Amino acid sequence: MKLKTLLLTALTACLLPASTQAEGQSISGDQAGQRKGPQNQEERGERFANADSNGDEQLSLEEVESASMTRLAAHFDQIDTDGDGQLTKDELKAAHQKRGKNKKGGPKGNGEGQGTCQKCEK
Repeated sequence: MKLKTLLLTALTACLLPASTQAEGQSISGDQAGQRKGPQNQEERGERFANADSNGDEQLSLEEVESASMTRLAAHFDQIDTDGDGQLTKDELKAAHQKRGKNKKGGPKGNGEGQGTCQKCEK
């Protein structure tokens, strides 16, 4: 009886952290909401929908921060091109395309305009 209790306790102790960690993970990211790899359009759309808590098809800075989208929050003002305090899907798409063109070794492959900001560089 004591052996069963001890084994059950040990098993529970091993499984509890794993289940807690799994619940805290975001789509294609870690617990802090950071991406681990490139997202496709479907994943970006799903992440947008999950962050859009009021369903108005726009993201406020508050919604972005509460969804733990730290990189997006850091660049919020740059992406919000019309300055209305809301990010639309079109603004996000334009920013994504612009970032892709400015990456090192991008379409031109010349390495100019690396597209990183001082806040994100580590």
